[in-house]
Amino acid sequence: MVKLGPYFRSYQFEHGLEMLEKGYTAARDSLHDEIERTTVEAAAYEEALANGGEWIGEYDEDGRILWEQSQMYEARINDVHSALFEVRKAFVIALYHYWEDSVANWMALNGKQASHEDMELYCSREGYGPSPDLGAVRCLANHLKHGRNSRNDWLVRLRNEHPFFLPPQRSKIFGFSEDTLFKVAAVIFASGPTATL
Repeated sequence: MVKLGPYFRSYQFEHGLEMLEKGYTAARDSLHDEIERTTVEAAAYEEALANGGEWIGEYDEDGRILWEQSQMYEARINDVHSALFEVRKAFVIALYHYWEDSVANWMALNGKQASHEDMELYCSREGYGPSPDLGAVRCLANHLKHGRNSRNDWLVRLRNEHPFFLPPQRSKIFGFSEDTLFKVAAVIFASGPTATL
């Protein structure tokens, strides 16, 4: 008789990852739509101005511009880009927590704690990878979740222990691309039962 348990576990794990991907894609697409709408509105405003349309803004008592509509469009687009980062950040954390919760369930911990290393060892024994980059995902997720409000400086640890996981930073402000998010998803996928089927 065929044991269906491992196949069901694999199905559940993969389905959960697909649902997280759908959630991320819906949020991302909605924000991209907002950027597109705002860009179209900004272009229409600029075209109207070029054709003698009404300027929208405000001057101070000395005649200096306090704000004008073009700046508002630019600020809205910048806000959406910030929101896109926050969405990527939330989904990195969600992916790592999904892996932790899944492994805790497979280990039948029933609310007891297990270390990351114990969970990795369990996955290894079960043939569920884990990906060699799982430690990097742990560091990234913990940095995004806790920032510098942690005993561990997870970002320094990530850069020291996994120097090639993230591309080099191009600015002083920490950020990461959608490519990094997809890399995280691939690491989680390779660290569960789908890796064996």
